[in-house]
Amino acid sequence: MSEAIDRKGVTKAALLSAQSLMTDSSVPSISTELLVTADGELNQELYHFLFDPPSNPTLLKGRTIAICCSNGVEEVEIMGAMKWLTAHGAVVHVVSPRISEFHPTLGLRFPPMTKTHVLAIRLMENAGWLKIDRYMDEATIDQYDACIYPGGAWNPDFLRADKHAQAFVRDMLQSGKPTCAICHGQWVMVSADILRGRKATAVWNIHPDLANAGATVLDEPCVVDGNLITARFPFDLPRMIEALVAQLVK
Repeated sequence: MSEAIDRKGVTKAALLSAQSLMTDSSVPSISTELLVTADGELNQELYHFLFDPPSNPTLLKGRTIAICCSNGVEEVEIMGAMKWLTAHGAVVHVVSPRISEFHPTLGLRFPPMTKTHVLAIRLMENAGWLKIDRYMDEATIDQYDACIYPGGAWNPDFLRADKHAQAFVRDMLQSGKPTCAICHGQWVMVSADILRGRKATAVWNIHPDLANAGATVLDEPCVVDGNLITARFPFDLPRMIEALVAQLVK
């Protein structure tokens, strides 16, 4: 027991030391290092979720999970989910729309990397690129056992306009498979019109959007309404994943 505590202390110290070597952020940012090393109860829960060794590495063997996202996906939400799910035996795919050609009058520029990758963010700070495993227009619900729509405000704002992303989340919910969203990811569910008459939660500033879409909005860490699973923000990621696993492993 003391060895485990010592190991945790060393890990936290290393994370804090790494943070001290970073220059100040030039834009508002979320630091995973600071999130998991602060003394709050939810910080400790997130730390254990991200860094404890898997209790059962084959728990999700044979399961394939889609994380549906676009550019601007919140790094801690997508990477935290991917790390935990793969460590417990699941295959996880990043599923994203193709970047279309835009009319020159719009003035939009997308780097070539966006054809094969999505850009993760830390609140408003660019993070890194994540490889797309399958395009949204190729994904079908028979390929996946569950889906997750993570946040980052820009990501779901792009994604909610994609007809394939809307159809996929609608079909997953209708199929009875775990259909999850966290933070701003519920915006896609709003646009897909699947929240009417359902209980749900999200990050606080989009609660009115859920209510306007016909949902009963609850300010709870994770709300489970049948196979619809929603959570509020990064601290609630462990509870959302726990609810997803409870429906996959019975």
